[in-house]
Amino acid sequence: MSLRNEPLDWHFESNDPYIPVYHQGDLVGFFKPDYANEVIKFLNEQEILKKALKMACTDLIQKIGGDTNKVNYLMEKYVKTSERPKHGTRAIAVLLHDRQKELDLSNQEFAKFCDTFKLSPTELNNIYAGEAFDDSLLAPLSRILGMAKEQLLKVRDGSEEQSKT
Repeated sequence: MSLRNEPLDWHFESNDPYIPVYHQGDLVGFFKPDYANEVIKFLNEQEILKKALKMACTDLIQKIGGDTNKVNYLMEKYVKTSERPKHGTRAIAVLLHDRQKELDLSNQEFAKFCDTFKLSPTELNNIYAGEAFDDSLLAPLSRILGMAKEQLLKVRDGSEEQSKT
């Protein structure tokens, strides 16, 4: 086997142009021009949204006469509640809502659909309200969502890795 025909692990392309990207005057990296504009636009939008959230939380705390030192805590709270839940009953509720959209059903039609799988409207509303549910509802939920019971258990109870941390 000739070493001359083997590709090298390390190489460079001197013809590929990259442009520097700065954050608050500090060089943070290089991007191809095709991607730099979109990345910078996205990052700047994120900063604007973060500033707007901080202003809104500050205004809210000031209006209720609270401690403005707790603005960051309130911001974290809002961000956390707006994220898509990965585990727990809220995560199951989101999956049910996604399934309803997928099937293009109204709330009433979806409740009837779930009822045919032995998930009553009351049980459905309890899940939407975030109430814990017992294992007897795993079979109907797995059929409604098209998921294995084991996978549904991991969503409801959290993965093993999640519980170890």
